Amino acid sequence: MEVAVTAVGVLCAAGANPQSLLERLEEGKTALRSHPPLAALPGGDLAGVVEKLDLDRVLLRKKDKKLLARPSALALAAAGGLVARWPGDRAELGLFLGVGREPPDDGESEATLAGAARAGELDEDLLAGPGRDLYPPLLPLKTLPNMALAHISINLGLMGENGAWAGFEGAGLMALRAGIRAVAEGRSPAVLAGAAESQVDLGSARDRLRAGASGPPGEAAALLLLEPLDVALDRGAEVLGTLSACSVEDVGVQSDISEILGDCGAANSVLRVVLALMRGESTVVVAADPGLPPLAVAVRPGLPC
Repeated sequence: MEVAVTAVGVLCAAGANPQSLLERLEEGKTALRSHPPLAALPGGDLAGVVEKLDLDRVLLRKKDKKLLARPSALALAAAGGLVARWPGDRAELGLFLGVGREPPDDGESEATLAGAARAGELDEDLLAGPGRDLYPPLLPLKTLPNMALAHISINLGLMGENGAWAGFEGAGLMALRAGIRAVAEGRSPAVLAGAAESQVDLGSARDRLRAGASGPPGEAAALLLLEPLDVALDRGAEVLGTLSACSVEDVGVQSDISEILGDCGAANSVLRVVLALMRGESTVVVAADPGLPPLAVAVRPGLPC
């Protein structure tokens, strides 16, 4: 089960293209910088933050920026440059995305929690009454993890098969595996697949502390355009490599990107796939989550798994 990678979109603290990420890693030059919102944290304020996020070229309505959670914005910006590389009908293009964890709100729901409290405890009756009335009606559009699919589909015109995974670091590899299957089984002529996650806000910092996570946080989006290998070759597309969703035991050496970008959650493993393609290295990428099958990356079309 093998498909071709014909384009890659990356947005991270190292830059807005995969080449800048590769150069940073080879030079050992960190992209971490001081991030004032994290200044009060015991672990310091270093983070891998995307400095420039240009959404104007992909948003149908600029005012919709306020509806996007940070992972959705990162994913939309990364996807915008990929759809132009697909010569077919966008309405048939599939979309599979891992967001790692449900994006937290930035305090918009505090009034709801205060209105639902009785004697310092959460009261279900108050939550269903006054608390519900205080809940911002647009907040679910930012915090639901599958809203990234909606924002990308609406703004870029994608209407093919789709799926979202959240709640664990391996969500990015799960999305890639789903995209591979959709193409290999003929359910989609091509797909965008990958991950986007941001852990540089205070809500994410709170959750990382509770989970005992260490090291600087980061944020990134990494998406791949996947097509059937024979179709890509027939149309003369540049094939960067192939991906196989199969079981393999020999795991190659994987790049430690956290020192360069910080912990980018679900995007970590997808970024490693991108780096393998950029370096021309056939390898196997695994997720941090135990029990998840690995993903084979081949740098020559047709190389067996």
